[in-house]
Amino acid sequence: MPSILRILLIIALLTGVACSSKAQTTLLQTDLSLKYLVHLPLAASATPPVIILLHGYGSDEKDLFELRKSFPARYLVFSVRAPYAAGLQGYQWFQPGKSDGNSPEVENSSKLILKFIKEVTRKYNADKNQVYLIGFSQGAMMSCVAGLTSPETIKGIAVLSGRLFPALRDKLKLSPALKQLKIFISHGTSDNRIPFTEGKSSAGSLAKLGLKPDFHEYNGMGHSINEQVMLDLVKWLP
Repeated sequence: MPSILRILLIIALLTGVACSSKAQTTLLQTDLSLKYLVHLPLAASATPPVIILLHGYGSDEKDLFELRKSFPARYLVFSVRAPYAAGLQGYQWFQPGKSDGNSPEVENSSKLILKFIKEVTRKYNADKNQVYLIGFSQGAMMSCVAGLTSPETIKGIAVLSGRLFPALRDKLKLSPALKQLKIFISHGTSDNRIPFTEGKSSAGSLAKLGLKPDFHEYNGMGHSINEQVMLDLVKWLP
């Protein structure tokens, strides 16, 4: 039977691990270009693959962070805060209703996302060839901008209840790097913020360009992420 001293040591070690785990998932990090929360891989890896979560309008880094519990244990997960305040609370990647994709806000947000990717892969010794952007609503639109314009930096994008900016549709050209970009698109048929037709049209535009978006429609789902979306998304991840 273990001695009382050994038992106390084991309890102390387990408590330390628990506290460390809690700290990594609740403390806002401010050392890089975008503020973020980080969830370290639960499975050991020398260079883990990366998931970066981009929230929607008026939200913050805490909104999508619960999704980390659904992802495979090998992933290093970041949930980032958009750079612009949205009224009295929450944040935004750009001002809604005032951008077709050509605004300075969209351009700056995309640059910050790409800079953040370089920073976190270096700081956390992650696999720079396995970076996945997963965005919801405004964050989904930014996933499109960053991923489709810099496919050499990003392995895949997940567009959850989002759409392509009109300006982005017009300037995209197929390249070897873009052709390799993995794309997941989910949209609810009852979305009253970004109509289902826009999500489906976005998938069609990418297909016409020569890409192969993995499009999923969810009957009756509104502007949200449900359990089936997460099941399909996890299946899509390598």
